Formats: sequence, structure tokens, C-alpha cells
Amino acid sequence: MRDLNGCAHSTISSDAIYKEVVVVGNGPSGLGLSYMLAGNWPYYNNLAHPDEMLTARLHSSRHTRSLIHQDLKFLSQGLEGRSNNPVSVLVDCLTHPGADAGLDTPQLLRWRPHADKAVDHIVLGKGPPGGAWQAMDGNVLTISLNSWMELPGLEFRRWEARNGSPVTSTRRVPVASVAAYYRDYVRLMRLSKYFRSGVVVTSVRPIGGLASQPGEIDSEAETATCHCHCHCHMSARWAVEGYDTVTNAPFLYVCRSVVLATGSTDLHNFLNVPGELSHPSWVFHDLADFEKALIELVKENPGIKEGYRTVDPVCIVGAGLSAADAVLSSRFHSLPIIHIFRRAEVSPERTLPENMYPEYHKVHQMMRSGGEGYPEYSAFPQHKVVDISAGDGKKVTTVSPSGLQVVHQVSLMAVLIGSRPDLSFLPPEFQDGQTLAVDPERTLDCRSNPISVDPWSHSVSGAPVGLYAMGPLSGDNFVRFLLGGALAIASDIYSERKELSPPHCI
Repeated sequence: MRDLNGCAHSTISSDAIYKEVVVVGNGPSGLGLSYMLAGNWPYYNNLAHPDEMLTARLHSSRHTRSLIHQDLKFLSQGLEGRSNNPVSVLVDCLTHPGADAGLDTPQLLRWRPHADKAVDHIVLGKGPPGGAWQAMDGNVLTISLNSWMELPGLEFRRWEARNGSPVTSTRRVPVASVAAYYRDYVRLMRLSKYFRSGVVVTSVRPIGGLASQPGEIDSEAETATCHCHCHCHMSARWAVEGYDTVTNAPFLYVCRSVVLATGSTDLHNFLNVPGELSHPSWVFHDLADFEKALIELVKENPGIKEGYRTVDPVCIVGAGLSAADAVLSSRFHSLPIIHIFRRAEVSPERTLPENMYPEYHKVHQMMRSGGEGYPEYSAFPQHKVVDISAGDGKKVTTVSPSGLQVVHQVSLMAVLIGSRPDLSFLPPEFQDGQTLAVDPERTLDCRSNPISVDPWSHSVSGAPVGLYAMGPLSGDNFVRFLLGGALAIASDIYSERKELSPPHCI
């Protein structure tokens, strides 16, 4: 037994499992990082990049070495892309060169296995590998192209071919295909031993208090066997606790590093108006639940599609992609719609070209027109919901910019105004995430105010050493950018590992 955080009443039991790294979250972020920590390293393959300066930097560096051991700051300089994290932009440039210009060119990385360099790690997830992708509506098309959804070592189109689908050009694919790809990825890349599914993490706490500093080794640290079994003494800095969702059996890992890769969809945002949580049978905050309710509404009212049966409109709140999907689903079922959103000016997502995403551009056109020219659709820009009630019918009260209140009779309501990560397992001072955000004066938001990380290592700023964040938590909300965070973290972990190991362990 050993003391946890210096408290006599809090101890780490002798059956604690030591891992060098614990990854919390088994979505594509965790999958990509696990592939690298398993000893699969990226190398520049000497092909030219459309950016001549990047090609020159790649050749001027020690390009025969893996990017794991290269100067990522030097390679990333001057690059621009759709991520605020420079290493994410770098890796995206190397894996999808010219993608934003519509090019489909070979990537500039090749991956080599180094089994002897594998880091002992575990990836923890509530469900099957793939994270939130396993819970999405499988019939919906992805926002990203199929090649942008893939992880290293397994080309998405080749995976489709081996599963009976023809190898075709880049295109959007059903979410179900992506979810199956991520499930298969763990098995095909031989990563299964690093994954533990069906578990809930309840606590991530630093060992020895919050004052740990980089390079500091606790004299009372856990003793663990390193990757080459030479009995190196490595300091456990974190304790990760949780339980198995099937057996309810608790677990405890102690580790040197923890990676937060939980994504951004754990908790739905709320309007915080009277009645919002009082009517779960017809007020929804999840798109999939709303779409199921739409189907039931149509079943209960046959004849809607033929036009001889009418129902009260469905109310959709929000201006993002989920709200747009709700509008599309409601129109597919020929249901009348009331669409409420705060924005005054509505413009399509800048990352969604109209030729590839015509359906979303159509919804934005409907929103801009206020519904004019679109029967059974009414838009209410700059309106707010102030009350939701169920007296003699289901009612939603809105207020206009001028202060005019209107009561709408509705059938169903979908409040789709974004989501946020659940960090309740962190120490109390970090649980709301706001203290870790780029702007601690504002609420943590994975799009506009993510967790603040060091740009070259993705270590969490202001947190005890050994805590990292990647994926949506660090502002990378598209799969194509996730590998940048994985590379930054893996590079930092391998660098520290080299510093701690005796010469014959390197």
C-alpha cells in the first residue's frame, strides 16, 4: 500500500495495475495514439509536397529518422490549415496533401513497426472501439470524405474492398461503415491487448499532490518493470479508477501519463428554461432519439405523407449540423417545422463545399429566407425559447428580438445546441473544464474554447505533469486532424522515456 496525495486515509492497493500510459477514451483519437504507442512510427517517404517549403524542410531535417524523434516545431513552421494545433496541421499536410484544394494525392508518410519500442499502455472506453461513432445513426452520411476517416496502417477504401465493397474514389460514406472500420481497426492492427471496453472511469487523480514538476521522480514512486524487463524504477504520477459495466468490478491503474481522449459529446447543452427537463417524452436533446420519435409520430398519424392528415409542427432549436439533420429528417417525413435559432446572419459551414454537401446548403438557404418559398417550414432567427409546457397540449413559448412573445403548439421538440465533454472524473478544481480552457473566463467549448495544451506535446497547460489532451478536447473536431495530437503526445512520451531509461534500455 502507498499513500495517495499524501493522505493517510487514501492509499493505492497492492493489486493496482501499472501502465506507462492510460488513455481515457477509445474513439479514433485513442485508436490512432495506441497505434503509435504500440511501436508503429511514421517516416517521411521522400515524395514532394505541393508546399515546396515543407518539402525543403523535410529534406533538410534528419528525414531518415521517424517523425517521433524530429523537431516538430521546425517542420510545422509556416503551415496553415483548418486546425489551430500546428502539429495537427503538419500531419494533415503529410497524410492528405492538397486535400483542401480538392486533390486526392498519395500521402507522404510510411509506417514502420518497432515492436521493441512499444509502450505499455491501456485504452479505456465505455463501449466498443470507435467511441461515439458506435452510437450514431448508421444511415447518416459522414461530413468528411472516406479517406479523411482512416487511421494509419489501414486504408479505408482497401478495408471497404475486403468487406465486399468496390474500391471507389473519395466520397462520403454511411456512419455505420466508419463505426465498423474502427471496430475492425483494433483487431487488424493487432491492438486488442491494449484495449479495455465496457468500463467507466470515475477518477483520475495525481499521485503525490499537484506540485509535481517535469522530470521530478518521487522517491516513494511505484516500482515497475520497463518494456525491456530490466526493472527500471519509473515514477507513477497518476491513479485512474473506475468499474466494469458488466460485473461492476472496480479497477485501479497507476501510470506515468494520462491522455484525455474522451471527445465532446458526453453531455448535451441545455436551454435552461422552465419545463425543459419535465417532458422527456416529447422534448429531446439527442438527434437519434428525436429521429426515433419522428418515426413513431408518422406511424401514429398515417396519411401525413399523402397530405390528408395534419399534425402540429415539430420544433427544432439550433443552427448547427445536428439541427440541420433534424430539419432534413423532419422534411423527409413531410412534417411541418418551426426552426428557432439565435443567429441573425446564417451562412453555410466554411468547411462544407456546396457540391459535396448540397443538403446542408439547402437548409441554410431555408434559414436565410425565413422559410419563404418552403411550405411547412418556418424560421425564427434571433428568437429565444423562454418556456416549455404541457397544459392543454405541448407548447413552446418564444420571444422575438423586439420582445414579442408567441406560444407555439407543437408535436415534438428537439433542442440541438451542442454538447460538451464530461470531465467529472478529474480533480475537483478541473471538473468543469473551464480552468483548463484556453480562456478560463469562458465555459469550456471544444470548438471555440478547448482545453489549453502545449502546441508541441499536447500536455495540458496548468495541470500536473503527465496529463495530455487530444482530439476534440484540444480543438481537433475532425478525424483527419487527430493524428497530429497523437504524434505530439507520442513524441513527448518517447522523449521522456529515453531520458528516464538507462543507456541499455534505449
